Amino acid sequence: MAAPFVEGRLRNQPVSATIQTSCGHCGQAAEFVLDSELTIRAGKAPGLLFHPTIDWSSFDEPNIIHGF
Repeated sequence: MAAPFVEGRLRNQPVSATIQTSCGHCGQAAEFVLDSELTIRAGKAPGLLFHPTIDWSSFDEPNIIHGF
């Protein structure tokens, strides 16, 4: 999820990523768009979108992937 934000900052231009998936419970299609401004749009989301937050002051993992 951090990829559009990081890449957008490195390139100094807007970047977005579209994630097409399905609900793990009912199988209904879901689509999320994330951009370099950390905006999340849930186009065809059947339910609740959960995004975990990270407390950077206590983060001691080798990279962000391990934090999730």
